[in-house]
Amino acid sequence: MHQEITEAINFLGRLLHSKLDSSIITLIKDKLYGLLSERFVDHWDPAHPCRGNAYRAISIFNGQLDPLLTLAAQQVSIAPATLLVHLPQEFVLWVDPSSVSYRVGDHGNIMDLFVNGKSLMDRKSMVTNMVSTSAPIRISPPTSPASIEKKLQQQHQQQQQQHLQPSSPLAIHAKREQQQQQQQQQQQQQQSTTPRHKSLVLAH
Repeated sequence: MHQEITEAINFLGRLLHSKLDSSIITLIKDKLYGLLSERFVDHWDPAHPCRGNAYRAISIFNGQLDPLLTLAAQQVSIAPATLLVHLPQEFVLWVDPSSVSYRVGDHGNIMDLFVNGKSLMDRKSMVTNMVSTSAPIRISPPTSPASIEKKLQQQHQQQQQQHLQPSSPLAIHAKREQQQQQQQQQQQQQQSTTPRHKSLVLAH
């Protein structure tokens, strides 16, 4: 957990590089490390890395700074708006077991920063990819790449099960018998009502 948190806060620190004083950035990173560690302690399961990923996501949407970033800014005595101005808009940073990734814009590419113990952070590529795009706003952080992959695997397994397990002959036969019984009941009801109508006509 601590390695993933370190990768995440180092990434945020690089986004603020040259925009804020280095001492302020260091303070913000220190505060974020403590806040994230406290936030994740009961929401971190390496055996199920997708569990709780939305809770761990750090995001900026619709001009609203993530509450955790707001708290970190307040604790180092800077205005939260300062971070909002210097960080990408429509931005989400996922911090999951063995995976740290981010996306800018609702339809932007997902960029990996840390995968299976290996840091993939590159300053040049990071700067190139930090391009804000105008896109529809999401109310909550989108699903992380790990969750998307897991969901696709589950859908594929369900499709295979449906393909390999068609309806059995017994089930088909039972369904046909049920349909025949329903038809017979309808015919009996029609036959029982027909004489009644005739008798009424004769009596009249």
